[in-house]
Amino acid sequence: MLIFALLFGTTSCNKKTKEGEEGKKTLKIALMYPEENIGGIYKEIIKEYEKQNPDIKIEITLDLSDESKIKESLTKEDGYDIIGIKRNQLIEYAKTGLIMDLSDFVEKNDLKNKLYPINLSYGMFNGKNYGIGDLPITYEWFYNKSLFQKYGIKEPTNLKELIDISKKLNSKGIIPISIGAMDRWTLALLFGNITCQTTGIQSFTDNLGSDKKAFENIQGVGSAFNIFDRLAKNTLKKSSVDINFMQSVDDFLKGKAAILPAISITKELIESKKPSGFEYGIFESPILFVDNPIAKVSASGGQILTISSKSSNKEEAEKFLKFLFEQEAQKLFVEKGFISSLKTVNQIDTINKRIIISHIEMTNDNSGFLIDNLDMKMADAIGIVLSDMLEGRVRASEAWDRVLKISFQQ
Repeated sequence: MLIFALLFGTTSCNKKTKEGEEGKKTLKIALMYPEENIGGIYKEIIKEYEKQNPDIKIEITLDLSDESKIKESLTKEDGYDIIGIKRNQLIEYAKTGLIMDLSDFVEKNDLKNKLYPINLSYGMFNGKNYGIGDLPITYEWFYNKSLFQKYGIKEPTNLKELIDISKKLNSKGIIPISIGAMDRWTLALLFGNITCQTTGIQSFTDNLGSDKKAFENIQGVGSAFNIFDRLAKNTLKKSSVDINFMQSVDDFLKGKAAILPAISITKELIESKKPSGFEYGIFESPILFVDNPIAKVSASGGQILTISSKSSNKEEAEKFLKFLFEQEAQKLFVEKGFISSLKTVNQIDTINKRIIISHIEMTNDNSGFLIDNLDMKMADAIGIVLSDMLEGRVRASEAWDRVLKISFQQ
């Protein structure tokens, strides 16, 4: 949910249209987004769809993130037809048969070629498509161009170069990497950028919902904690635990910090708050923490659109999803400043957008954000342990055991 919090702040909005007009077939859609920005885009798309399909009336519910309400709806025949969910929910609901297999729909509409890999992989489970991610998001390294130019620093491409740069910036009194570790999810996202390379996401996805023993021997996790330990000791400040994410952005914009690791949609936040004359870039090449990464880029597909297995309007639901992922609808996302999941509609009008899109194109089935593919308890546990490592209270060699102990304690 951190993605939605960053996109829209804490404003809450829950709106539902009136009942469908007599004689029209009603399609019920529920989304996680509030009305601002993306929720509003969906309302525009629905308005156009109803204009082109006068026999259909769409009821839309926005800002629905209550898991109990989502699950309850999926067990009813008069529940929502199309519903937006998170990645870990998709895995659970696919296992229990609450959402439809959309593999034939994806194949029939050639979506594997039309959409970015991460948007499809976010809806995949056990080799089948149960949903489609509607917003491609990558983990990026933003940097202050003026500081890099002033100290003759080139963009790093691997861990050693990042550490060397950090030592140089430290010697100049500049915070190398600004990370608001008070919000522990910032550390979990950074760690996920490492695990996608050392481990990939499939091992975590396959074991989601399993017991402690299933997680004990996941390959590459120990290496990921060793790499994070090197980052913590050489590039991050212990004082990071005293500031939140928004403060880390502020430090970056004020020139106190040279590098800001964050999800790609942070670009819009930077653009809205940057002072006059502030120039920033994004590392062109993803930082490689290992020689042969399983995935080079950590990414999210955003909200995943699924169809309820109980829906009595499956044909109409698929017809709407087809319209949603076509040019006419997706251009509205681009007009609002977002990167569309449909490759052909995006406009590469800035260097930073070109870099982000190139990274989205690098994604594969192992690129998913780690925290999206864990249950909430384990995601929280990872944030706690990484924070303790940053402050020197936990060694890398004992970190994963500590995570599992917290995650599975009664």
